[in-house]
Amino acid sequence: MIVYLTGDEKQSCRKLWEEAFPEDSREFGDYYFREKLKDNRILALVEEAEEEQLGIQEIKARRTGETKLSGNVQAMLHRNPYRLMVCGQQWQVDYLVGVATRKERRHRGYMRQLLLRMMDDMRRERMPFCFLMPADEAIYRPFGFTFIFRQPWFELTERGQGLRTERWIPYRGEISSQVMEKKESEKKLAVLSGWMNQWLANHYQVYAVRDEEYLSRLAKELASEEGTLDVFFDGDRIAAVESWWGSTQQERRLLYGEEPYVKTVDAEEKPVIMARIICPEEFVRVIRLRKKQQEEEEMTVSLRLRDPLIAENDGTWLWHLNGEKSWLERAELNGEESRLGRAELNGEESRLGRAELNGETDLTLTIEELTAWLFGYQVPAEAGKFADRIETLERVFLDEIV
Repeated sequence: MIVYLTGDEKQSCRKLWEEAFPEDSREFGDYYFREKLKDNRILALVEEAEEEQLGIQEIKARRTGETKLSGNVQAMLHRNPYRLMVCGQQWQVDYLVGVATRKERRHRGYMRQLLLRMMDDMRRERMPFCFLMPADEAIYRPFGFTFIFRQPWFELTERGQGLRTERWIPYRGEISSQVMEKKESEKKLAVLSGWMNQWLANHYQVYAVRDEEYLSRLAKELASEEGTLDVFFDGDRIAAVESWWGSTQQERRLLYGEEPYVKTVDAEEKPVIMARIICPEEFVRVIRLRKKQQEEEEMTVSLRLRDPLIAENDGTWLWHLNGEKSWLERAELNGEESRLGRAELNGEESRLGRAELNGETDLTLTIEELTAWLFGYQVPAEAGKFADRIETLERVFLDEIV
């Protein structure tokens, strides 16, 4: 059966996590199962066990109804919630991690069942999209996922290396009282979250909001892998932030900063994050006409969207756009033609995007093509004729680990 695990049931995934991700240290696993399970959702495929296979306590718990989980987790995926800023709007979006099947149960379609159930649930929740960092992109492409973000490479400049630095994570203030040390640490995290959000807002349209809870978890995540975070100052002003981690081999976790202290390295950017639009009606709210097209006031495009896995998405839509937003509505077919939206412009009716009954539309895209285009990652050939008229997202930054 497929269920969402609750409470202590979530801990039953630890064995499968360690089997599937042996590269993770025990300390990192402890951090993850202590912190991230507080607010995530774990969808699991559980094989029911016969009572003779259970211990006395498990049998008692099953019979008394103390637990709904009476079998072994054979496959799982974790829906970790993040608050993302998307063109000035805050969206609650899930980051998929911990996608795994027990070794002896692979190639039975278990993960397909979980992913389809997950997408069905997300569609009913009207989640705009979900994202993940794939170990193998081939696993996710059949489910409509496509790359949307390449990891940029940053380096400190010579000027940046000469700045005064303070180590803020882990906090090592010379304060004897643990209470005072905690307050000072929280104060520093609040300052740091404000600086990070401003830096992200100056450079990107899509990013995870760095609130104090985010930074508190980051500090614990770094601590699990002997990590550090240093803050670079130009006078009293924060100029850059750098973090390193790794129990066995240290590697840079992040580097944020402004020129002339940090520079982008001219190196091939590696695609690292895949995403899938789940509810296009919600997603397109942040898409609009480009400024030079706004004198049109409104444009309507007939869109044939192909999504074989989410029936609610598949079909013909009327995509209305103006200078502030866009929205979708289903095309109404009436025997001879599809009525594809009309805009009132100064009292005159403007018929924008009329399609004939033979199935012709202005634009035909797969869900993967729509996702890649609207995230500003790649313009499909079919969408080229609209690329200079429709303003998509352009600057995405998603560097979360779990």
